[in-house]
Amino acid sequence: MTGVARRLLRAVRRRLSRSRYAIDAARRAPPPAALRPALVIPVHNDADGLARLLAQARAMNCFAQIVVVDDGSTPPVTLPEGPGMILLRHDHAKGGGVARNLGLTAVTEPHVLFFDADDLLTDELPRLLTALGGAGDFDFCQFKYADSRVQAEALRGHPDWDEVFWERAGLSVGHLRDAPPQVWPVLAQTANYPWNKVYRTGFLRDHDIGCAATQVHQDIPLHWLGYLAADRILTSDRICAWHHVNAAGGRLTNRSGPERLEVFDALAPVMVAADAADPDWQCALSTFVLGLIDWGEGQIAPELRSELRHREAAFLSATVAPWLPAIEGADAGLAQRIRTRMEPST
Repeated sequence: MTGVARRLLRAVRRRLSRSRYAIDAARRAPPPAALRPALVIPVHNDADGLARLLAQARAMNCFAQIVVVDDGSTPPVTLPEGPGMILLRHDHAKGGGVARNLGLTAVTEPHVLFFDADDLLTDELPRLLTALGGAGDFDFCQFKYADSRVQAEALRGHPDWDEVFWERAGLSVGHLRDAPPQVWPVLAQTANYPWNKVYRTGFLRDHDIGCAATQVHQDIPLHWLGYLAADRILTSDRICAWHHVNAAGGRLTNRSGPERLEVFDALAPVMVAADAADPDWQCALSTFVLGLIDWGEGQIAPELRSELRHREAAFLSATVAPWLPAIEGADAGLAQRIRTRMEPST
């Protein structure tokens, strides 16, 4: 064997030895610790739902902190004693958005999950938190959920109108994936729920992101401003929440009074933030707004529908009209729909 050959052989052996050492070290290293976020729960006159959710959350033992905000319940809610349990209270109801914002001020953990008292966690959540523990820094992770309307059809998961955006983004399958920035405007058009994301607490605070103080649609700013400000977004196909939809009762979805007109107040900060965004974002947000107002027309009392459409026209003229040249270049059909909606019939 020549000298050159011997040197090459020694180099190969050293590299193999280092590789085996690295593999052995990786095997000996403890797995990353699972995230233990704070859980923030606003509640108004739903002591039974809160008790059910708290029992479930405590049994899971995956939250370092549980912050409950009693939004003017009668009688006031109480909490079981335990480490990390915090109860805040409003003397009178101010809405879920204000309650979530108050709850966030009490969070001392690096990550937070907002949840509603009438929904439930699933056993997939601890698995997701374990994976997130080794995922490095991220601004938020959006996960899938189960919807009671889907379950009523003997199926499991979220509705098709949400799944279609996951499919368009190419993210339908995968326990934990990095969402490429180019698909964020697509995924942002999913339902603007607060409880299908694990947020980095510092991200929300650094960008002053929270919920609206409106009576309805409070979670629009949290959802959209999060997408617009993020540097890294993760997604998971794990179903970590069960969302109960009740077609009757006093839930926000069922309100039909003049509070429905507050939708434009909830949208306003998002439109300002999107002014500096790319046309893809402006197209996505405009499409969302048109669809949201169509949905709202079906919810609001008939005598208020004309007022809703006139306010929509004024809102689009003030916020979306400057985007029309860019939207026209990206989606001429959408631009025409916007122009039509800016001129409501009397």
